[in-house]
Amino acid sequence: METLWRKFLHFFTSVRLTIVLLIFIAIACTCGTLLPQNQPLNTYEKQFGTLGTRLIDIFSLNDVYHARWFQFLLSFLAVNLIICSVDRFPRTWRLWRYEKKTVDKDFFKHLPLFERVICPTPLEEVKKQIVSFFKKEFSSLEISTNPIFALYGKKGSVSYWGPYIVHAGILIVLCGAIISSLFGFSGTMVIPEGEVSNTVFIHGKGHKMYNLPFSFKCEKFIIEYYPNGTPKEYISHLLVIDGKKKIRKILKVNSPLDYQGFRFYQASYGVSSHPTLTLFAIDRKTGEKFKIVAPFNQVVSLPNNKGSIRIIRAVSNLMNMGPAFQLIVTENGKSETTWLIENFPQFDSMHRKGNYALVLKDYTHYTGIQVKKDPGVWIVWTGCLVMIGGLFVGLFVIPQKLWLHVIPHPKGCEIFIGAMATKRRLLFKYTFQRWIKQIKEGLVCGT
Repeated sequence: METLWRKFLHFFTSVRLTIVLLIFIAIACTCGTLLPQNQPLNTYEKQFGTLGTRLIDIFSLNDVYHARWFQFLLSFLAVNLIICSVDRFPRTWRLWRYEKKTVDKDFFKHLPLFERVICPTPLEEVKKQIVSFFKKEFSSLEISTNPIFALYGKKGSVSYWGPYIVHAGILIVLCGAIISSLFGFSGTMVIPEGEVSNTVFIHGKGHKMYNLPFSFKCEKFIIEYYPNGTPKEYISHLLVIDGKKKIRKILKVNSPLDYQGFRFYQASYGVSSHPTLTLFAIDRKTGEKFKIVAPFNQVVSLPNNKGSIRIIRAVSNLMNMGPAFQLIVTENGKSETTWLIENFPQFDSMHRKGNYALVLKDYTHYTGIQVKKDPGVWIVWTGCLVMIGGLFVGLFVIPQKLWLHVIPHPKGCEIFIGAMATKRRLLFKYTFQRWIKQIKEGLVCGT
């Protein structure tokens, strides 16, 4: 039983296991970054073929961050870190608790940093100045006077816990990532102008839907254009309906909206499937213009009751000529179909005779809103901050210990100074040399 336990510990505390897990997670994240996520499978088939698409589907490479195997890798890494930390804890605890306060002269000689200084200043004055000097250098300073004056200083012991703080930060990040993977999602809302919706179509397998605890009404959708006709900005004027509470919000590209733990992005727009058209009926004889508002599939009279129109079809891009709408126009008892094309306004007047030529002015759009729920994002950021703190403690805080004895000497007094640091020893050596220099130059001992 003990052998099995040791094998178990050896496996989970192995650095090789950590490296292998990190490599697999890195490969997974690379796939999730380079491979477009949450696309229909036929999109991948065009690029990777039938076999490649099948592999993408089997291993959920089109939704890496919500795949069960990815969640397993994160959980496995978390277990590995926990067991490694627990296994190394006793040694770290001993290092942190170990203190050798009472030492003799021989102990100083075996320290990596040691200096012997003879000072002509009276013994009591040296003691006073030494205590004053080293209180500024060490937060923890212990003094004994029996049988000789001895000083013991320690600081930076928290550095021993740096790796554990980093491990804790990584575990918090992993916890946040797993929570986001299990309970987060990415999806799309499609809201025609004037309509209300709370339905999000979830990206990925299954064509799932999620109903928000509140609704959006798209009150208005605006497109701004550059002088050359290229869309410059598209803006959704939204009304948030949350119970009895109603709040107006504006959603722009690159200006997301946060509400109740959800984040909304202005992602796309298009022609509403059942649009309302605003158009002009131009009298062919007089040139007089009449404005008409025509809801989809409703009969609307022409000016002076000289006929009627009815919208029967909307196309987002008709033969690369842009948005177009098919109408049935009835005049003088005759019905015929025609098209109103946004980028070809003369189409009706050129292809149909009648009392009025019809020209498209505007139409209702739908706004496409990307929705993200990421419940673990703040946990991840917290873990990152903890990791940074752990790295700072582990790399820049130096565990230092100081031993100092002052004994009488025929010329005044003799000072034994020894110190050690368990990391960044070269840097600490310069610190130690500074202390000695200040003592010799008179900050502690008079010249």
